[in-house]
Amino acid sequence: LNPSSAMGKKGGKKKGKKETEPTEPPHDPGWERAVQSGRWERPPDALPDASSWPTWGALRERILTSCKETSITYSNQLHDAFPAELIKLSPPELVKLELRGSPKLTRFVLSPFIACPKLSHLDLSSCNSLNHVLLQSTSLETVDFSDSQNLVKALVQCKNVHQLNVEGCEHLETLMVWSEELSSLDLTSCSSLRQLELYCPELLPENLKLPNLKPFQAPDPPKHPPIVSMLKEKYADQARKEAERRERDHQNSSSNTVFPHTFHRCAP
Repeated sequence: LNPSSAMGKKGGKKKGKKETEPTEPPHDPGWERAVQSGRWERPPDALPDASSWPTWGALRERILTSCKETSITYSNQLHDAFPAELIKLSPPELVKLELRGSPKLTRFVLSPFIACPKLSHLDLSSCNSLNHVLLQSTSLETVDFSDSQNLVKALVQCKNVHQLNVEGCEHLETLMVWSEELSSLDLTSCSSLRQLELYCPELLPENLKLPNLKPFQAPDPPKHPPIVSMLKEKYADQARKEAERRERDHQNSSSNTVFPHTFHRCAP
């Protein structure tokens, strides 16, 4: 055995394994189909996630902004963040948005007026955790809140809305509607209404059905007297005490005056 050759083998550098570069995960075939069809009907977690691959954020945006219809119904995976993301992207061709039966949706805001410029149909029915809605749109025509039993406040500023469904919204307390097209409205099931403001020139009284509202018990007025009376009483009491003090001082000063108490008759 040649010592030099043995040493060469022992002292030689071992070649390390070549590190493999990360590869992009496979695409879901449904993503491209959604872009081509212009319709998304699956839960939000089926969309590409930027945390899985750097370019998937742009891919997600491409899918959402290319859809004319987005329908995610009865999904436990839909939270407030998804509609907020969608409204922020403001898909230019989106016509219909259905989030019916989303149990974890608590609020929905469509604003400003330029957001989703072609959206005409919005379905937020049977969303049992939904409690606050703000809609500002010039394109919306039909809005459905029916059976969203915990909806408390709804502000609808949509001049072209001609159909508004609030049937089954029994906890709705505040409803404000601005519309130039709304001609009928049924509020008979909204038994908790406390504030109703309707700016709807086409809505005639005979086409407005109001609920049988429970008598509202106004709070008792405060029992303490008005502040003016309290101040008057305070200063009158101070003036009375001051007058009494002056009277005492006057009496004391009078009692200290020296007058002769004995008169001697002078001899003639």
